[in-house]
Amino acid sequence: MSRFLAVWTMIEQLTTGVMWGMAAATAVGIAAGAFYLTTRAVQSPWPKERQSLSYTRRVRPKKRKIQLALNSLDDFVPLENMESVNDVVGFFTSRGNEFSVYSIDWEQESVVLVRPVDGTDLKVHPFFREAQRRTASEVLSIPFSHLQDVADAIRHKVAHVQNVFVYMTGRCGSTLLTRAFEATSIAQAANEPDVFSVINMAVLRSRRARQNKDVSPNPAARSAVVSDEDDKVKILTNVVTLLNYHLMTADPRHRDVIVYKLRPNSLLIGDLMYRAFPSAKNIFLYRNGMECFESWVKLWFKKVVYWLTRGLTRLGLLRWAPMVPEQFRSFGDDAKFSDIFDGSTIFYAVTLWVGAMQRALELQKMHPEYFFHCLLYYSALARGKEKTLRLLLKRLGLEWNPDEDGEETEKMKKSFVKDSQAGTFLSVRTRNPDEKWTKPSPTSWLGAWDRDYMSGVCRATGNDIPGPNFIFPGTML
Repeated sequence: MSRFLAVWTMIEQLTTGVMWGMAAATAVGIAAGAFYLTTRAVQSPWPKERQSLSYTRRVRPKKRKIQLALNSLDDFVPLENMESVNDVVGFFTSRGNEFSVYSIDWEQESVVLVRPVDGTDLKVHPFFREAQRRTASEVLSIPFSHLQDVADAIRHKVAHVQNVFVYMTGRCGSTLLTRAFEATSIAQAANEPDVFSVINMAVLRSRRARQNKDVSPNPAARSAVVSDEDDKVKILTNVVTLLNYHLMTADPRHRDVIVYKLRPNSLLIGDLMYRAFPSAKNIFLYRNGMECFESWVKLWFKKVVYWLTRGLTRLGLLRWAPMVPEQFRSFGDDAKFSDIFDGSTIFYAVTLWVGAMQRALELQKMHPEYFFHCLLYYSALARGKEKTLRLLLKRLGLEWNPDEDGEETEKMKKSFVKDSQAGTFLSVRTRNPDEKWTKPSPTSWLGAWDRDYMSGVCRATGNDIPGPNFIFPGTML
């Protein structure tokens, strides 16, 4: 009997080992395939050298259900030849309101703007960057050398605009907040214009290349414009001037409080944002670290797939799985995490929260009068949406009374009932537009190992963020 049990145990162990090996091979194979598909060299129909003149070009968006890469000219198929614009200042003062800033092309050293199909409302889609990409019909490229003149020509028309920047950790209700802003009569909002992330990634590559004393092959890291701090600030200032101009003129009510919600990695250029926009208001929206982590997990995985991924991570078998897009690695690839780096999706999901929280704390210490005018916790927004919005606007010095306008009250109610990310791949609950928000299941996928893992990542940053329950003083809870 004992011999039988010993043989049976050995068979069980062998079977388990084979299963884990097959699962690991499958995961790595899928990841490698995904990496190949997203990084393979494809000949681009767009110029790959510096342009001295502005140009326009008719385009058709490429069909993509999910866009993981940052916005670029390669999102479009050109339909016609480039048309040079000799007098770009004159062109922009007459037609510039039709175009919104889409991206930066570092090889052309130009700002890329897009014009949507006639009659398009870019605010209908939950994400501004997606709406721009999906509806683009024409591209306008303005070289850095002409950007200042273009911005100066329309700056007086938007000098009165009050900008508000929403920084956040991700998965914390920030899309809902922008939809709520957009429903008011005093403010409008653009959810994640990608140009901020494009600039952030270029700056990050440049800084890390200098730290490593390395010559990066990436054109953004080599660009003299990106390497110079003053030039970075000028680009940010001028890009937002052009965005403000488009948004204010496109808005039927010409609302001059304009809210930009940024991706988590944009916190890394907070020092430059401080210089570029000294009169802006700033919000930091965040959430309990474990809740944020679980929200990412449930977005990316089915339960059994996450269980396998967690098991492979614990065995150290996902270190070579190149499945995470570069912008999601902004915090995780920092040298301070090198001792605990395992290269897994789990690692990068955790460092998104930990890195964003630490950077927010650093910015607050550097410029406490600026970062942040309001600190907002997810639970306050989820529990008392309208009340929280009223208090938030008050802290920003903005007067708002929806009770005076029945239509506005109705808009606000609709924005709070609807799933703010419905119809996008970032919605955990539904892919159907206009679906109502439903309370998530209280059942958690995470356990003691996951909490210990996050605590270990927190410890790598020092003692500033001791764990997932960290609360900034003065937070609206």
